[in-house]
Amino acid sequence: MPSANVLDLPPLGHLYTPGGRRLYLHHAGMGDPAVVFLPGGGMFGLGYFNVHTRVAQFTTSVVYDRGGTGWSDAVPLPRSAADVVQELQTLLRAAGLSGPYLLVGHSLGGLYARRFAQLVPADVAALLLLDPAHEDYPAHEPGIARRAAEEWKSKPMPELGPEQVQSFRPIFEGMYKDWPAEIREPLIERHLDPAQVRAGMLEASNVDQLYEESEKRPKVFSIA
Repeated sequence: MPSANVLDLPPLGHLYTPGGRRLYLHHAGMGDPAVVFLPGGGMFGLGYFNVHTRVAQFTTSVVYDRGGTGWSDAVPLPRSAADVVQELQTLLRAAGLSGPYLLVGHSLGGLYARRFAQLVPADVAALLLLDPAHEDYPAHEPGIARRAAEEWKSKPMPELGPEQVQSFRPIFEGMYKDWPAEIREPLIERHLDPAQVRAGMLEASNVDQLYEESEKRPKVFSIA
């Protein structure tokens, strides 16, 4: 079993405390605009380490964990996209990273990146969306996929046992086989924390509400 420190402390980066809650962020490189990776559901910032290190060769590159995920403190999940945007903007300021930013949003992170651009457009230089979640998906997906999704949403959140959680280990070992060992091992163990597995499912459980939110006319806000 890994030591408590392996699970509780990130192997790289810092824990910032804007608003009194610890949020994980790591940045490297120099230059503008800073490139900020917004993880997909169930993913953590260090899961993008391979791309992050390449980006850091020519500009500032940032990976982070949303509240309730990775090495950031727990928060009630799910949340609105506006809450996620405000959290990220506050965290970037606390880390001394000024905008405008190039936001790289993966999957669920793509929704959050788009909402960031809607709410604080002055802080966004560009968006790069990787296989992003989108509100038009349900209207265009095959009927069998739509019915399966509706059936899934109608059931209670599943409780995975230890054996089920550990069955994911080969997947993560394959994903992160080229990561440095000092990052790879803690990252895999963090993914296999049952609380993190559940958080990943909870965070995406309000995706329909997030779709509706992204379609609303935004009220622009900023943090001084």
